[in-house]
Amino acid sequence: MTTLGFVLHPAHEESATLFREASAYLASRGCKTLELAGAGEQAPPVDAVVSIGGDGTMLRAMACAHHQQVPALGINLGQLGYLTEVEPGEMIAALASIVDGEFSIEERLALIAEFETDDGYRCAISFNEVVVEREVSGHVIRGDVALGGRQFLRYEADGLIIATPTGSTAYNLSARGPIVAPGLRAIILTPLSPHMLFDRSLVLDVDQRISFRLDRGPNASVMVDGQVVHSLFPTGVVAIGAHPDPIQLIRVVDLPFYEVVKRKFRLSDPPGRPGRLDDA
Repeated sequence: MTTLGFVLHPAHEESATLFREASAYLASRGCKTLELAGAGEQAPPVDAVVSIGGDGTMLRAMACAHHQQVPALGINLGQLGYLTEVEPGEMIAALASIVDGEFSIEERLALIAEFETDDGYRCAISFNEVVVEREVSGHVIRGDVALGGRQFLRYEADGLIIATPTGSTAYNLSARGPIVAPGLRAIILTPLSPHMLFDRSLVLDVDQRISFRLDRGPNASVMVDGQVVHSLFPTGVVAIGAHPDPIQLIRVVDLPFYEVVKRKFRLSDPPGRPGRLDDA
């Protein structure tokens, strides 16, 4: 790789410090570095995108990478950091692996949300989740969910989360949705504080395009990876499905997903029982 683009945390001083360190190292290896502001069409072409920050910064980096169809790597400066596998002290070794081509690519599902505006149809790409949520506190939103073009159920809830497996450990997890291995091709539908008997999450095949038609109650906001992109009014529809192009993540550490979960939740093996169950 000859050119690496970096997306930095806007308010984290260590992010800028690590970027300077990375730039110096990559220059010594004959590589160029660029700081990227966003995923717009004016962004200069790069061979890979590196995030230095938390999961929010990584999501912006993933948007840049997905737009250019190149892989992304995350350096973690946040708390849990499910998307950012490399710690600051491991950064130079990780960059060396990238330059030397000693890494693997993991493909993750992306979603595309489509909705109608006054100017026509718009779409937004999501790597974690699309959330349809009430705009007014103290009220629920009511609407019909269709799966694969067939009416499924009327929901009365504070909102709905439509998540990727990658996003299953984000807002979906906070709403007590299931943790899904990120390599699976599945879509998770989780209601937020449902006012109905059926309150379970659904794990759906990627072919099951999800649409939600707002019936009555307050307006709803459509959020994509934490950013409000649209206001949904009664009879308005938002449709969510799998994006044809996955996001590519660089993997320089062979760490199984369940080990990531253990590390992030600070889980430990039972006393006196480290290792595998079949070792007994």
